[in-house]
Amino acid sequence: MMKDRIIAAIARNNKSDSPQAADWRIVSTSVMRRERYFIRDGTEQVRAVDDLQYSLTLYVDSETGGRKTRGEATVNIQPSLSDAELNAKVRQAVLAASKSKNPWFELPGFSPAKIAIALSGFEKLGERGAMDEAAKALFASESKAGGSPAAAKAPGPRINALELFISREEREFLNSRGQHFKVPRWRGYSEFVVDCPSAAGPVELFDDIEFSEPDPLRLAAATNARLDEVKDRAKAVPLPALSGIPVILRGKEAEEVFGWFFGNAMTTMVFTKASTFSVGANVQASVNGTMAEPLDIWAEPFIAGLVASGAFDADGFPLERTPVIEGGICRNLVGSVRHADWLGLPRKGAFSLFSVSPGKMSLSQFRSKPYLEPVMFSDFRLDNVTGDFGAEMRLAYWFDGRKRIPVTGGSISGSVSEFKSTMRRSSKLALGSRSLCPTAVLLEGLSVTAGA
Repeated sequence: MMKDRIIAAIARNNKSDSPQAADWRIVSTSVMRRERYFIRDGTEQVRAVDDLQYSLTLYVDSETGGRKTRGEATVNIQPSLSDAELNAKVRQAVLAASKSKNPWFELPGFSPAKIAIALSGFEKLGERGAMDEAAKALFASESKAGGSPAAAKAPGPRINALELFISREEREFLNSRGQHFKVPRWRGYSEFVVDCPSAAGPVELFDDIEFSEPDPLRLAAATNARLDEVKDRAKAVPLPALSGIPVILRGKEAEEVFGWFFGNAMTTMVFTKASTFSVGANVQASVNGTMAEPLDIWAEPFIAGLVASGAFDADGFPLERTPVIEGGICRNLVGSVRHADWLGLPRKGAFSLFSVSPGKMSLSQFRSKPYLEPVMFSDFRLDNVTGDFGAEMRLAYWFDGRKRIPVTGGSISGSVSEFKSTMRRSSKLALGSRSLCPTAVLLEGLSVTAGA
């Protein structure tokens, strides 16, 4: 087996005059991926990709100034390599690892999973069935209108183009300290463009969605929402000058706001001094200690429907649900085992997913007074360190107190650090790309610039 050949190559190197590997980690990933590309009137292209890759990380220990240090390097290995080529890859990684002198840390040893990860519903469908079910859900609105997926129809909102990728991954982890596990994972991803005629010519909106379950309601909602919105984009008017109006962020942008708190509670950010969070500190309150709605955030190993779910982190450390922020107070820092060790904190593991507690108000209550609600940006970016963000709006809804008006153009800007104590969360939760969090957040005091 390839992993045995890799281990033998490490042993051969350690008998040579080269620097020796004190520890190692081998991760093999087998991927079977199916791809379909739709353009308006049917399937444009079908592809299948099968791949097997090995990733080898080697650790080299030394002493610097009387302190034990550890360096590491990772190389990718193809199964077709000869023994001579494999030996050269190991030497290359060992030499690179010997050049770095980080504080020493210990790799996780054998430990069973602390949680059970349910198999994806795609497992029963198989590769072809998984692709067919996902395509059917994404094109549900087209099917209701009659005809096959992406069939041509009367002028109006439609799916112009859609790409769909479904893959089954088999990942095996093995390290020199005895940790060993194998996990399957289904990964679905779709990008799509919707368009609609307008007086000034066709208008388009783009979106994407990642998923790990055959959830027809969630997939259909993703395309249906954009079809409804592109129809409004076709009749949107330029955003007028608005001052002091509350802003409702929904979906991915709301997740970005909550993600700022989660990201700053990571050991990597704290160790590098990119974050000022610390255990026991209130990370939400204003300077006078007030919070409109105290925040709770948990690090989650598993959220049904999200691809990044897993019982172990990249180091092989077993994960379990962990409170990160409770009532605005930072309770735990999460992240890689090395950064936890370097900070002198208990190991919690590195999480990709998080969940956020619901707020007290519904989205309809948010909308009971004048507001601006952006739903599509040209390029929304939120700085992970400062929390600053700004973006131009392609489509938003402005409620003037009497009617809800589609608007376009203009921009918003602000900073999480400025509104973290006054923001309010919606009472309903929904899946994001990496979280289960409130569907919307209500923000006061953002800068709103009118459209041209």
